[in-house]
Formats: sequence, C-alpha cells, structure tokens
Amino acid sequence: MPQVPIMPFVAGALLLASLLPVRLAPRSLGWLAFGLWLMGGVVLLSLGAARLAQAARGGATPVVVAIFALVGLGLGAVKGRFVLRRTALRNIDRLAALERDQRPIHVYGIRSWVVIALMTGVSVGLTLAGVPPLWRGLVNLAIGAALAASSLNYLAPLRSGALRVTVG
Repeated sequence: MPQVPIMPFVAGALLLASLLPVRLAPRSLGWLAFGLWLMGGVVLLSLGAARLAQAARGGATPVVVAIFALVGLGLGAVKGRFVLRRTALRNIDRLAALERDQRPIHVYGIRSWVVIALMTGVSVGLTLAGVPPLWRGLVNLAIGAALAASSLNYLAPLRSGALRVTVG
C-alpha cells in the first residue's frame, strides 16, 4: 500500500496560511510550534516502525529488527535531549520576545525551518536512494524520537504562560 507523505500538505497549509490575513498571538504560535514538532515526530516514528516491519517481512530476524529499533530510539532520545532541545528553547525565547501577532509561517525561525528541511531531506533522500528498509526505519525512528522528545520542551512554558507577552 503506497504511503502518502504528510509533510508537503503541512508545508502547503502553512504557506497558504501565510498568504491569508491571519495572525496569531505568540502564545498561539507556541502551541502551533509544539503541535507541528510533535506531529512531525509521531509521523516519522510511525514511518520508522512501518519500515522496520517491512524489513521483518523481507527476512530480517526479529532480534535484528529489535536492535535497530532500540538503537534508533536511543539515538533519537540523545539527539532530542542534547541537540533539538536547544533548537526548541531558542524558538520559545524567540516567540516570547514577539511583541505583536504574527503570521503562522513565523511559527519557527529560519534555523528551525532549515533543520526541518534537512531532516525531511534525509528521509526522502534515503527512500530515493533505495536504502534498505531496515536502515530507513532506524533513521526515521531516530529523527521521530528526537522531534517528539524535544517537542515536550514547549509544554512547560506554554502551561505556565511564559509565552504570554504584555505589550505596554
């Protein structure tokens, strides 16, 4: 069964929203940033699991699949904790510093958009290059786990109201 990539639709929706006269408060942008970051992680985690299942159906032993899954999740947890955590915290600070409502495309700064493009590009590149499903599953699990783990950094400031900006 062919899988339809979801991220082009998300990017298209954000691009369309940026053309409309819609503006969001910094706090709303924070919730949108959290949701998109988490959604990207969940999509890649499910894609990684599907790739590992495909590898298992293709002859990989359950032990090998389990090792690849654990390595992917472990690498993702480390990347989420030490690399993407800083990216999320920088974005939270950027959003908190906003003094007026912004278009939805400003949910992330340019650095975050570059990181998103690179991670998406790696996943697409591996597929186009014909890399075996076992390795694609590992990479997708790692990136998905990193995104999902680092998305949680948005929750504490959002719940505490830290993204609430008082213009005065």
